[in-house]
Amino acid sequence: MGLGPSLLDREDVHVVIVGGGYAGIQLARNLKNKARFTLIDPKEMLYHNVGAVRSCTEPGFAKKILIPYAPTFGENFKQGAVTGINAAGKTVLLASGETVKYSHLVLATGSTGAFPFNLPDGMTTEAEVVKKSEGVLELVKEAKKFAIIGGGAVGTEIAAEIATDYKDKEVTLIHTREVLVDAESSEAFQKRLKHILKGLGVKLVLGERVTNLDQLPTDRVETVTVMTDKGTEISADLVIPCTGLKVNSMAYKDSLASSMEDNGSLKVNNFFEVQGTEGIYAIGDCTNIPETKMAYRAGMHADLLAKNILAEETGGTKKEYKPDPFMMTISLGRKAGMGQKGTTLLPEFMVRMLKSRDMMAWKSWRDMGQSAP
Repeated sequence: MGLGPSLLDREDVHVVIVGGGYAGIQLARNLKNKARFTLIDPKEMLYHNVGAVRSCTEPGFAKKILIPYAPTFGENFKQGAVTGINAAGKTVLLASGETVKYSHLVLATGSTGAFPFNLPDGMTTEAEVVKKSEGVLELVKEAKKFAIIGGGAVGTEIAAEIATDYKDKEVTLIHTREVLVDAESSEAFQKRLKHILKGLGVKLVLGERVTNLDQLPTDRVETVTVMTDKGTEISADLVIPCTGLKVNSMAYKDSLASSMEDNGSLKVNNFFEVQGTEGIYAIGDCTNIPETKMAYRAGMHADLLAKNILAEETGGTKKEYKPDPFMMTISLGRKAGMGQKGTTLLPEFMVRMLKSRDMMAWKSWRDMGQSAP
């Protein structure tokens, strides 16, 4: 991508990337053949969680969203969990006790949430994820009435997936706001989205908050009553919470506490430099940049930071990050999808082709330089 001169002959330059999500792998790809780097992640593979909703309904799809790091990054990949950072000594500490020295440290730890949309701590192998995904798929097959709690992108997509693939099942989507997916989306987007969902048979309960979520089982099929603050009662036998993601701060919460916001995100400037530190950067979901957290934006962070690191080390000029206009795409089952860029709705056929067909798994395999199974 035209990143400029190589730093491979510079022994003093070693970029350590903590986190192998969309931001981390994009940065690693950009630095390949340009500078020494080590990508560190507890898992042995990228979990393409954009496609997690499809793994809930399509047998075998889980294997299509698990892409091993080693074939792409070779010796530049180290499997392990970072538990601490020594900013003065410029080293990171792994749970194994090993330390890794860096010249530039990039935190790309992403966010955490409920499975299957994010992996629990300790789930690090393809076999474990496939087994867990197959368990969720069996629950979806068995259940007859679903309560999807949370109408962000994930909740909306999973509701549409189930309604598309299982016409005989009842799907209710409950959301605290009237606006689904993203508050930045237009009125036209909302109108069309709700029309598609209702056409799929999804019942919408909007502007209401579930009050008994803590008492509801989410790991088994069992008839329960979901209650809201408006007095609505919904009968369901499988509850799927999609109530938002949390910043994954485990790698730095003790070491960089003074550089964190209350929600665990890192305070960065327009060059992704972490406030109060030297040589430490953050990109992707773990930053406090005021923008909707999306995979494509994480990639933009990685693209610019790679250029800036190379520019900084070769006497070039760094560029500030300027968030793009609002853009988003969502799949609505394998046969429908919507998107918006700025204030304009994207052609639905384009979203269907690019995302809904296989949840962009093709792109992740291509980006990793590997062939999909």
